[in-house]
Amino acid sequence: MIDKNQKHRHYGHRKRKKEYFLRHGIDDMPDHEKLEYFLYYAIPTGDTNELAHRLIHRFGSFVNVIEAQYEDLLEVNGIAEHTASMFCLFRMMTKYYIMERKGSIIGLNNTTALNNYCAALFFDADKEEVRCVFLDSELNLRDSEKVCEGDFGKVDIPLRGLLQRIFKARSNRIVIAHNHPYGSCIPSRADVDITLDLYSFLKKIGIELIDHVIVGRDGVWSMRERESFPDVW
Repeated sequence: MIDKNQKHRHYGHRKRKKEYFLRHGIDDMPDHEKLEYFLYYAIPTGDTNELAHRLIHRFGSFVNVIEAQYEDLLEVNGIAEHTASMFCLFRMMTKYYIMERKGSIIGLNNTTALNNYCAALFFDADKEEVRCVFLDSELNLRDSEKVCEGDFGKVDIPLRGLLQRIFKARSNRIVIAHNHPYGSCIPSRADVDITLDLYSFLKKIGIELIDHVIVGRDGVWSMRERESFPDVW
């Protein structure tokens, strides 16, 4: 006969997990426990531990789960549209927070701040993108926009469209940033050539190209910081 006073082994588990989080944060939690706790907010009741393990098994790590695309998340047994949407929303909100924190609050007047901001621009990008960061005369952020998609060394940047965006932002200083989502941040020969061409073109009309930043899987490369063009910067 089952003792009616015997508690289920999972009784109070969520409460204990939340109390641990509030006291200690998540730094010491293994990846599956981070996800288990995160899933509480999408799945109000029930055990999310097994689902967290399935996500880790499917994508490999906590970070990979957070970066997973909506359609891929739906392929995991137990992930419905609401839960997949929450992961995507979390990723977008994180990107927005980092951009605001690294850009608008502290400005972009040093390489570290600029690199951090550019890394945030491509936080959830799974395709090659070219973005323009518009600055004022004090190197404070005005705005940023995606200019085009495609490999930076192979895509033609629409100069007319770029100029329209620059004038609209009332910016005379810009940074060009692009990503290598599945490769190194080290610039290719084509990256170097197009940077020089763009610098010369913009200089003729009084617009200063402050830097070209490349974001890869292994880090961030600032052409200005790396002294790629000592005669330019």
